[in-house]
Amino acid sequence: MNRLTGQELRIASVIALGGLMAVLDTTIVAVALPRFMTTFSASLTTIQWIATAYALGMVAAMPLAATFAQRWGARRVYLAALLVFAVTSAAAGAAGDLGWLIAARAVQGLAGGLINPLGMTIGFGAVAPERRSRMTTITGLPLLIGPILGPMLGGLLLENLSWRALFFITVPPALLGVAGVLRWVPVDTPSAERAPIDFAGGLLLVPGVVAVAYGFSEETVGMDVRAVIVAAGLALMAVFLRRSWHHHAPLLNVRLLRDRTFGRNAAILVLYAGPYFGSMLLMPAYIQVMRGDSAMISALMMVPSTIGMGLTIQFAARVLERFGPRIVVGTGLSLAIISTALTILVLTPDTPYAVLAILGVLQGAGTGAIMLPTIVSAGRHLNGPDLASGSAILPLSSTIASAVGTAVVSGVFTGLIAAATAGQGLAALSGPAADSVLTGQIVDAYRLTLVGVLAVMVIALVVRLRTSPAPTPEPTTVRSAA
Repeated sequence: MNRLTGQELRIASVIALGGLMAVLDTTIVAVALPRFMTTFSASLTTIQWIATAYALGMVAAMPLAATFAQRWGARRVYLAALLVFAVTSAAAGAAGDLGWLIAARAVQGLAGGLINPLGMTIGFGAVAPERRSRMTTITGLPLLIGPILGPMLGGLLLENLSWRALFFITVPPALLGVAGVLRWVPVDTPSAERAPIDFAGGLLLVPGVVAVAYGFSEETVGMDVRAVIVAAGLALMAVFLRRSWHHHAPLLNVRLLRDRTFGRNAAILVLYAGPYFGSMLLMPAYIQVMRGDSAMISALMMVPSTIGMGLTIQFAARVLERFGPRIVVGTGLSLAIISTALTILVLTPDTPYAVLAILGVLQGAGTGAIMLPTIVSAGRHLNGPDLASGSAILPLSSTIASAVGTAVVSGVFTGLIAAATAGQGLAALSGPAADSVLTGQIVDAYRLTLVGVLAVMVIALVVRLRTSPAPTPEPTTVRSAA
């Protein structure tokens, strides 16, 4: 009864295609940084801006998605974002020098940052609230598998073609998405209010989120400088939140966070996204540095998690409709906690990859039951302008949580390794002093880092279980009730 119609499936497919391109480009260049250093004769500090410019462009654009959608219509802005993404992808692939490439990536990031929030707005607006879980099963999948597929695809393209293929590869799908939008996505009507754009809010929020994301993710500057940048960003965001809470037409309707359903689910999303995406950097380090295996094996070990997600997502929508988010997300968090705890228990310098693959499937299954159902639960009862704001708040908060989680996990792991190796770090494994005892100490650092990840996941489970079950509210808007 709640299945998507043929038209709704076509809309979902177009949105998923655009979303996959935007998310893939966040990680597809990770494996190519050494190649870029050789090609452009530049240091890693400079080359990292190929990835950083795209990431900062994304977080800068996300807060603007809701205002753009209300003022010009979600379909029109989404179409423009896809076109800009296609053009800048081609420009990056054709770059003749490093400055050109970094500039193209920055503009590409601005377009990519609009694609997923606007896609969520279009997808949720295209179906009745009770079928939004079915829509998200398709449209939200790129958010989960994109970060995993990016390095794998990047490695294959780099090995068989050239670094330019990393950018040209997204041009045809983006243009296909443009054609799909023109053919299948209905024209929407911009908000009748036409409230003035909250430029003051933008001048507070956009630099704030960029500063926080940069401070937590950029490792080429000193810790003292990063701390100042993060503090300044948090201060700007705090002023934005205080101002927007009382503003009649804010850039983002942050009053949604006081709604129990939206606020609780947003908190769960942040609490899980931070440690989950942060811990993704640990397995490649374990495989390539501690065990000395290839990057391809490291990429292949990401596949089991993707399989687990795919298996869960196939029936997540139906289970969510029948049992509700408390049971579904609670079960997903339990699976993620169990897989993390088992990894801590079984991890050694030579744990069989088959065992780690099984745990990866379990982790992926848990993630599939957490992320998409949480997004659906947060936005199921939103409509109109509040849907646009909610569609921007969720990916923005998840992106910031991922940046923070990655920085914290990396910092804890690095600190524990430094303590175990008398300051030598992972380089100690390649020297003459490397032995089984030292390797074991570094694996212990990995396990201790996962203990912190596990603790945050347990907090997320407590937040989910403390939310008493409630009937799905009738479609309404927080704004009108305020």
